[in-house]
Amino acid sequence: MKKTAWVAGASGLVGGHLMSQLCAHKAYDRVIAFVRSPSDAPWSKHSKTEQWPVDYANLNALQLESKVDDLFCALGTTRKRTPDPVVYRRIDVDYPNDFAQLGLKHNAQFYGAVSAHGASTKSLSGYLKMKGDMESGLQNLHYSRLAIARPGMLKGDRGEFRMLEKFGEVFTDRLPGNYRTIHAQDVAAALIDAANSSSGKLAIMASKTMQGAFSRAQMHDR
Repeated sequence: MKKTAWVAGASGLVGGHLMSQLCAHKAYDRVIAFVRSPSDAPWSKHSKTEQWPVDYANLNALQLESKVDDLFCALGTTRKRTPDPVVYRRIDVDYPNDFAQLGLKHNAQFYGAVSAHGASTKSLSGYLKMKGDMESGLQNLHYSRLAIARPGMLKGDRGEFRMLEKFGEVFTDRLPGNYRTIHAQDVAAALIDAANSSSGKLAIMASKTMQGAFSRAQMHDR
């Protein structure tokens, strides 16, 4: 039987690639985007796609008559967009964990989350500490399988120009290992592969291991 996937953060960079790749994947026949407002992105036109408008602040109040197999979370914000530290933490830490708990109520077996290279509950960086706290919360839940992607600086079409990131890419494209920029489509492909492989209960995926994941998936499907 084919699977149902839920995606949080579908309007973002990695989330958009998750939606497109899940719709093209033979293992899934329903791909449901949790959205604040309906999207008209290309993936929204696919026959497998459904969009469910939700209030992330009240996810636990949702009454859904639906079973789900795999959850994918690419929620996140930036200090520029969300200067209030309380709201910033809510989006980056609380919402991903609330989404995971909702999935467990509906028999989900897999949860794939986008974190960041260097994430740690002990980090001196506020951003990396939040990602570490998010990961810690997820690991305390009872998923059969959990995959956490820790990409370096992401690249891809965000639909907006970020000057500092573009300058950063010129430098980080030349760095080795986990510090090298990684395309968002590779992060999405790595998470989908983890959902459909026989990996163990917990998979922490380093940025360097996810490089080229999209091309590998394309080759595998040929």
